[in-house]
Amino acid sequence: MIAALNEAFADLERPIVVDLSSVGFMDSTGLALLINAHRRVKRRGQGFAIVCPGGPISRVFEIADMVESLHVCPDRASARRTATNPVRG
Repeated sequence: MIAALNEAFADLERPIVVDLSSVGFMDSTGLALLINAHRRVKRRGQGFAIVCPGGPISRVFEIADMVESLHVCPDRASARRTATNPVRG
């Protein structure tokens, strides 16, 4: 995951959508990586969202209370909309 995110940051000209649909396990290390990625993208003024359709991975975001702040969405379409039109706050 680190290599894919670093590649996406190399030419950050559009929002980033991280698709975790086929991920079977994620712990606090993965969560920290995504939090850092979100911060990097935000500093560059781009949108960021995560596709996570439910199940155990989704539960990690819920337990950490990060669903809204990391823009966790149930499908690609909603993640793309969220990343393209981030809520400014």
